[in-house]
Amino acid sequence: MRYRIGQSPAHPDIPATEHMIVFTAVLSLFIGVALVVMGRQGAQRWLTFWGATLVLSSALYLGLSALGYA
Repeated sequence: MRYRIGQSPAHPDIPATEHMIVFTAVLSLFIGVALVVMGRQGAQRWLTFWGATLVLSSALYLGLSALGYA
């Protein structure tokens, strides 16, 4: 979409707040746990690996966020 010179868009982008990012990390933690469980039950190593990676990264972010580093 094109705008005239000096005209701004009608709906500027809304930046992500800290609450949105923490909610995403919590949701990712639950999804990662579900993936690990499904991977273990279905004997799928790749699903277990990616689920565990998601759990670790989400837990790391939430831990750092609780300590004030993120």
